[in-house]
Amino acid sequence: MLDATAVLKKLKRVLGIKTDLQLSILLDVKPNTISSWKKRNSLQYENLIALCKEHNIDLNTLFFENYKSDKEHTKEGRQVKMISTEQYFEYFLDPVKTLAGAPSYIFPTVDEIDTAFQVSSNNMFPTIKVTSYVLTKKIDLSEIQPWHVYLFIMEGKGLFLYRFKKYTDLGKLHFVSDNHTYSSIDVDPLDIREVFCVRGCFLPDFKVVGDI
Repeated sequence: MLDATAVLKKLKRVLGIKTDLQLSILLDVKPNTISSWKKRNSLQYENLIALCKEHNIDLNTLFFENYKSDKEHTKEGRQVKMISTEQYFEYFLDPVKTLAGAPSYIFPTVDEIDTAFQVSSNNMFPTIKVTSYVLTKKIDLSEIQPWHVYLFIMEGKGLFLYRFKKYTDLGKLHFVSDNHTYSSIDVDPLDIREVFCVRGCFLPDFKVVGDI
């Protein structure tokens, strides 16, 4: 994977611009932020994903030096849709439209995965860190197994990431957090619209930093 300076240089080339000032405008950050990223080898990952989505740029073309075509990569891994925390509300309202416009990333794995969701909470820390992406496969609720980690969408409430423990005597699903400062929850199966089995997680090499 390329370092921050190389990624920014490649991004400018793909966008057809030459200066860091032009890039800062497109990324919606202060001009000196670009210089800071280069010095600290850190990037604002959410901004990059949003810009790539807007300009239909494959994330792989930025982060890998010798990027192959989608066809070649698909033979070696899985093409996965990336859903950032900023897209949670959009996904909740219209998952089909959101997935259609979401950027893709090729993961070198044989595991069945199709969607990656960025983690917005520390409730699964230290197993899964906030700002990382969980690599998931959509399943039927009947396939859920004890002690596996799942991301699920609840009607009227949003997206949740928990470890399933058991069914309660009342037929609800009892979920627990790996972070013991967070409470467990009981969920009515009828309230779950979609459920995804977490097969792994991806944390970019770059630190996630705010605007300076």
